[in-house]
Amino acid sequence: MLYGLYVLTDSKHYSHHEWPERVENIILAGAKIIQLREKTLSADELLPYAIALREVCHYHGALLIINDHVSLARKINADGVHLGQQDSSLRSARKYLGNNYLIGISCYKHVHNAIRAQIQGADYVAFGSVFPSMTKTGAPRCPLSVISQAKRCLSIPVCAIGGINHRNVRHVIKAGADLFASSHAVFNAHNPYNAANKIQRQVIMPR
Repeated sequence: MLYGLYVLTDSKHYSHHEWPERVENIILAGAKIIQLREKTLSADELLPYAIALREVCHYHGALLIINDHVSLARKINADGVHLGQQDSSLRSARKYLGNNYLIGISCYKHVHNAIRAQIQGADYVAFGSVFPSMTKTGAPRCPLSVISQAKRCLSIPVCAIGGINHRNVRHVIKAGADLFASSHAVFNAHNPYNAANKIQRQVIMPR
């Protein structure tokens, strides 16, 4: 069962060469999954950074998910891919990758999309932005009630994303999210270990 802190990379403040060290600190603080998300580079340009992150993640027992680039995920033997509605189709990705890779699907605020994704073989679905996002400024908001509704309808893990930090993560967990994804608040923090650890401390506190 997929559960816990899920951190996405972000190139706004730190160079790609700094990513492995930042990712290692984030994993040591308790993150279970890392997503390599980089919209400005091609798959070939991302290759050396993807390999470096895979080595860090697998050394520490964390999962590495590649955003969008299905062929890159298979080439480096990542753990899976995450696809938006405009990316490769779930069916074509599954056919290309086989059953040993995880596939996550962005459903924004639409539970019916998540139900369809589950039927087509998705391993988890993501909803957001649940709070105002610094990574995707202006992204449409997804009410936390959608997370609760999705949990009632689905048997696969539900991920919440968008503006999640140590101050609001407990609201996301209370709504039923299995995974709580963060990018800016953790990856762009001056001290990513502390930022991830602050979220983890909220997660393990009695509800």
